[in-house]
Amino acid sequence: MKFALCFGLSALSIAGPMFGPAPATTATRGPVSGTQRAAASSSVESLDEWIDSVRGKHNIPAMGAIVFRADTVLARGIAGVRRSNATARTEVSDRFQLGSNTKAITATVLATLVEEGKLTWTTTLADVFTEQRDSISPAFRAVTIDLLLSHHAGISPFEDTDAKDFKSIPRLSGTPTQQRAAFTAWVLRGKPAGPVGGKGLYSNGGFTIAGAIAERITGESWESLVRTRIFEPLGLTGSFAWSDSADVNQPWGHYETRGGTKPVDPRDPGERVPPIIWPAGSVELSLGDYAKFLQANLRGLQGGDTPLLKATTIKHLHTSPVTPPDKYGLGWGLQDFDGASSSVHVGSAGAFYAITIVQPTRDLGVAVFANAGGARASAATTDAIKTLIRRFATVGGKQR
Repeated sequence: MKFALCFGLSALSIAGPMFGPAPATTATRGPVSGTQRAAASSSVESLDEWIDSVRGKHNIPAMGAIVFRADTVLARGIAGVRRSNATARTEVSDRFQLGSNTKAITATVLATLVEEGKLTWTTTLADVFTEQRDSISPAFRAVTIDLLLSHHAGISPFEDTDAKDFKSIPRLSGTPTQQRAAFTAWVLRGKPAGPVGGKGLYSNGGFTIAGAIAERITGESWESLVRTRIFEPLGLTGSFAWSDSADVNQPWGHYETRGGTKPVDPRDPGERVPPIIWPAGSVELSLGDYAKFLQANLRGLQGGDTPLLKATTIKHLHTSPVTPPDKYGLGWGLQDFDGASSSVHVGSAGAFYAITIVQPTRDLGVAVFANAGGARASAATTDAIKTLIRRFATVGGKQR
């Protein structure tokens, strides 16, 4: 199996056309009170027909979209089939792979350890892996948690199983935790692939090391930490691609083909991504559950503490730690979209596609899922998210 975990900071570029008309609306929303928000939560606008039209235009088996503010869901829609060679329809509770959007979840796990005093943002790799200090390459010893989570650690990308860096990984054995520890030790003995603390180099391997750090500090597996520190506080019913037992009644991923899409059987061992990569891209969530995680981020960016983290910690995750600031936060991409500061991310391991944006100054966020990878899924999800962010940013004919 060939896979590539992707990340797109430029996916929401305002250049290029959006897909068709925006979804119809029953009312234009302005700033509202907490009471009004609570009342609105019982009348979520349906995007089913609209997202089905986007899905059909791009020939995607299934797509879903959700629009939310910090304290309420504004609109939601899902359409299509769980797999292209069957008739079962997708449901709003179905889970989709987040791909590299998992990185924000892994960064949040480490942030909980910072709040507990078990790490600091300036803790170095040499501080964590003390027994390996002498074997760690001098260039990596001073890499901090901040630099690691923001892709400034000089770690090779490890994006594609056909790439040289991936093919050079030695054979790893043991539990996923043991494999991640061995991978980390191997990487840190080598030379950086890019400047440490300089220009960002996007890296799945960096988040493998982040997962290994969390495992080293707590003595728990990364999967267990995500369940207890992310899923449970928010009441999420999440799962992990490739590690949990495959549920064939959930959406299947699809590879793009010239004539359409090819379903990927989740039970096929040849389609498993190596355990070392899981902290960079294996979480699966439904639209509603993913929105709960994103709403916690939106609330924190607006100054509110959350069940996960304090507001100051969430703001740190969404801030570039280097000078001058660049486009990399900690597990997030940072950019301006349509006149508003935005935190964004795109994820795909080849057979699903997920894209999200949160805009704290507009109290607005959007996530879009597709159960297919490739160029058509990228175009479909990007068209949808651009249309939705512009549609719901409008108040009284003007943008917030």
